[in-house]
Amino acid sequence: MSLNERLFAAGLLPAFDEALVARDRAALIEMLTAVDTQPALVNVLLGEGYECWFCGDCISPDHADALYVELSRLWSDTVEAPTQAIYAHFDCAHERMRGAKMEIERETFSLDDDVG
Repeated sequence: MSLNERLFAAGLLPAFDEALVARDRAALIEMLTAVDTQPALVNVLLGEGYECWFCGDCISPDHADALYVELSRLWSDTVEAPTQAIYAHFDCAHERMRGAKMEIERETFSLDDDVG
């Protein structure tokens, strides 16, 4: 069943359309959850395609310290090994990517170093 069909069947389609026009994230998430749809879909619906790998929330342009992490196999014989990109809020990555002897350092990603 499509999202529109689910919303229509639940009597939520007009309210959902209004919330979408108003960009009411909380209302959209509530309705998506009510019709058994992943709440993270709200990011796509609002045109905010980046989603934090850890918390699942939107990463908007005002998250200046958001991270792009590219993963690939360490030992690869190919010139260009396959990679996977993940996106994260700095605080989420910092909290969950603690190493045994290292941690992510905010200073490394300081906006003062950006050229642009």
